Amino acid sequence: MTWWTDYQVRRGQDRKTLFTDNMKNLVSTEFENSTSYNLVKINNIDKKTRIVEENSLIKSPNRKRLLCFPDETIDVGEYVVWNNENWLCVNNDITSQISDVGIIEKCNNTLTFYNNHIEYNIPCVVGSQISLNTTLSSDDSKYLSVLGNDIFVRVGNNAETSLINVNDKFKLGLWNYVVESISDIVENGLLIMKMCFVAEETVLPVYTLEILNGNSIQVNSSDSLTINAVVKADGVIVSPTPSLLFSSSNTLIATINASTGVVTILDIGTVVFTCKLASDLSVLDTISVEIVEVAVDNYTYTLVGSSQPDTEIKSGVTKIYTAHKYNNGVEVVADVEFAFSVIAGTTPSSAYTFSVIDENSCSIKCLQYTYYVTLRATDVSNDAYVDKVVKLRSII
Repeated sequence: MTWWTDYQVRRGQDRKTLFTDNMKNLVSTEFENSTSYNLVKINNIDKKTRIVEENSLIKSPNRKRLLCFPDETIDVGEYVVWNNENWLCVNNDITSQISDVGIIEKCNNTLTFYNNHIEYNIPCVVGSQISLNTTLSSDDSKYLSVLGNDIFVRVGNNAETSLINVNDKFKLGLWNYVVESISDIVENGLLIMKMCFVAEETVLPVYTLEILNGNSIQVNSSDSLTINAVVKADGVIVSPTPSLLFSSSNTLIATINASTGVVTILDIGTVVFTCKLASDLSVLDTISVEIVEVAVDNYTYTLVGSSQPDTEIKSGVTKIYTAHKYNNGVEVVADVEFAFSVIAGTTPSSAYTFSVIDENSCSIKCLQYTYYVTLRATDVSNDAYVDKVVKLRSII
């Protein structure tokens, strides 16, 4: 190829690119001004489109032509949500350089099936005949048609529908059908299933859900909390656990992670948590949780003699002293132990007799006077103590 020929080729390509870009700009400018402009969801993604009749001479409520905004795309097998209805792309035209064009058909039924105890609801197109036409131009003669108990079901070929197998049984409308054959090559991007009416009922498992934390519990506001649940199919625990959805009745008191059940406590009060099976929201359980304020420990002590006044002991008299422990004004009885001691100061040890009776009491006997001693009771659990100054006095 000479340089001149190469130049002509590149020049032609540049003109083609320029023409395409100009056309895209023109279409983009006029797109949203069109009366047929719609914002739809294609596979759950918002996309700008125009939706017109498939054939200007024949208007069908169930088949439409969808024109994508420049540089947007639509593929056979993708689902479109338009006018709050599900549509399936059954054909497209990839030859246009300006805008993808697809034929969408309204889904007239829902195919419900279970796999690994997870419910799938797939919008589908059900009919007694299936078009074998592979172009956008209609040719009504190219149909595979059956009579009697057979139907054809079309769905998008995706990860969910790939779980469907031959001989699987489904309920469509009022009747039950079994899959006789599945094809993914008749129309690229679609699964086409031939299904036959069967008299046997489709038996679906009965699901129940149980929250393991109980029906009603009380927790401190500083506690961590996770709501745990199991799902049962016909009374047997499903493992692994299917997807669950958690919610809180009062997000001012506590919130809960929608998928994990981890609770975040925000305030005191009562809140009800609900756990639902994601694939069937009618399967649920609830738990009432009362969130209370954490009590702060406030310990106080007393040291009381067996007779009053307990701040003095007469010569020859023995007095018993008992230590008491309180938390926020309420006496603590269980597991309380004190260590007793006497701080004599300048008082000689011959002036008194000191004895420990048990973990809560001791005794002092006055032998000489006039002296002072300090009796100390120390809480073994935390080294807190209480003192009492006692006078050793004469009997007069």
